[in-house]
Amino acid sequence: VQVHIYIIHRSRLSEIMAKTKQKKGESGGDDAAAKHEQPLQAVLLADSFVNSFRPVSLDHPKVLHPLNTVTLLAYAMDFLAGAGVEHVFVVCVSDQVEAHVEEHIWTASTMQVTVVKDNFVTNSGDALRELDKQNLVQSDPFILMYGDVVTNVDIVGALAAHKERHKKDSSAMMT
Repeated sequence: VQVHIYIIHRSRLSEIMAKTKQKKGESGGDDAAAKHEQPLQAVLLADSFVNSFRPVSLDHPKVLHPLNTVTLLAYAMDFLAGAGVEHVFVVCVSDQVEAHVEEHIWTASTMQVTVVKDNFVTNSGDALRELDKQNLVQSDPFILMYGDVVTNVDIVGALAAHKERHKKDSSAMMT
């Protein structure tokens, strides 16, 4: 079983996105000067962008299916809240996911939740490009994970290890 949780350094990701924009001839401002310590943020991909869960996911997106009467999305959100995440961007293409997130209140946390709905997002790269274009993610590093992940991994320890690795090698942008 693979668990897809990534810790990504935003400044390094922004550099790569800027180089891509320069190759395409787009202009982009340098926000490195604006970078400062921000509350921990996460990007939750509420769509797996694959059809491998069909036909079960024809009526409801995979993240809204229950596991022991709790949606997969709720497990992921509770995990992020327990890891100290203060702001989550839920990227989705489904109206059902957007409505569920807006109706659901995570009472056990003070985590801010923002839904980023875009019907043209077809993969995780599109999602990250959209977030970068809107300049939404400000924490450095941030957590990126799929909404169907159910885990109890020690993300705080992984964050600490990632920060230490990044200090030694600034090109280490992802764990």
